Amino acid sequence: MMLLRQYFRDIWWIALGYLLILEAAMIAAIMFWPQFRDNVPAIAKVVPFQALQDLISQMHQAGFWPYFAVQHWFKGCSLFGVAAIAFMGSGIIAREADQRTAEFLLSRPISRRRVLLSRFFVLSMATIVPVYLTSITAIWISVNVEEFMGWGDILLAATYMSCFLLMLCGLCTLLSTMSTNQFRAGTILIGFVLANFAIYLVQSIDTFSLFKTIDIWAFMQIHAGEPPWSLGAIFVAVTAVELILADWIFRRRTF
Repeated sequence: MMLLRQYFRDIWWIALGYLLILEAAMIAAIMFWPQFRDNVPAIAKVVPFQALQDLISQMHQAGFWPYFAVQHWFKGCSLFGVAAIAFMGSGIIAREADQRTAEFLLSRPISRRRVLLSRFFVLSMATIVPVYLTSITAIWISVNVEEFMGWGDILLAATYMSCFLLMLCGLCTLLSTMSTNQFRAGTILIGFVLANFAIYLVQSIDTFSLFKTIDIWAFMQIHAGEPPWSLGAIFVAVTAVELILADWIFRRRTF
């Protein structure tokens, strides 16, 4: 419990900022919906990428749900979430090497695995709890624009998005166990995600992008009652592999 409290004290202000930014962006997107809905044809004409044109076309056909999915989960949770993970998780292990405090940390009667998993747990909760909280508040806020979303769809979509973010938490943790600079893991993570987004915008190779797994079509499947849980299971499995590798590397580090 001490490990959990200690690491949470280090990152709570970033987690709070992430929550507030995510909520503010979501509220702004919901309140902009009526204006967007009335101007979809004009907006579609000026969008430069085919992938984005397809997203707007789906919004025009299916209404508020795909619009909200793109604005909140695809754009908000993924981009803000990645930034939060990078800031909160980059130094999860690397900070000890960077600040030369590893000897003090490892002198305690606590296993390295426990240190790693405790910090990963705090990072994960700080990342996904805001996803659930903001998604749930959208149920009430959307009423202001005369749109209604069910609890089931919202919770399923938030869970799917959380599985994706957990995979990125695992990747950041793995990178941090290999780093000696506390900012390197976050920088690599952000670069990796930006590269994936750039690939997503190129129609011929967009299937190789991680963003393809969380774009509008995944959330439309959830809305249709057919959640893509096979992809969600892959996210969780990859997270487990990342943690196993991180544990193996951490146990062998001499700092």
